[in-house]
Amino acid sequence: MAKDNALEVCKFVREYVSREGRGCPKGVLLHVGGFKAKDVERAIDNGLLESARGSEGGLFPMGERPAPKGSGDTSLKSRLADALRVIADGGELDRDFARNLVAEYDAANEARRKA
Repeated sequence: MAKDNALEVCKFVREYVSREGRGCPKGVLLHVGGFKAKDVERAIDNGLLESARGSEGGLFPMGERPAPKGSGDTSLKSRLADALRVIADGGELDRDFARNLVAEYDAANEARRKA
């Protein structure tokens, strides 16, 4: 049964976030909730919902989006970039730190190959 009310979309999102402990993906609204895309957009446009991107993303009732759990600066990619910045700025990189980054990079690539 298709729902066509932006307030019902917001109610569904609130229940989803409460139950799942994360943001509600738009696809869940469309395919599980049976809502129309225009009603989801209307809820966003009217300030009933807000969205977030990334691993902590999804749709949340306006003002109820939780604070990010971390700064996001601890990924392997960001740490590799930070190491390159140290070198680019004329600094020296600790060899053990560099070896550990390379080992982590190699392990991640190996895991992707096996997947």
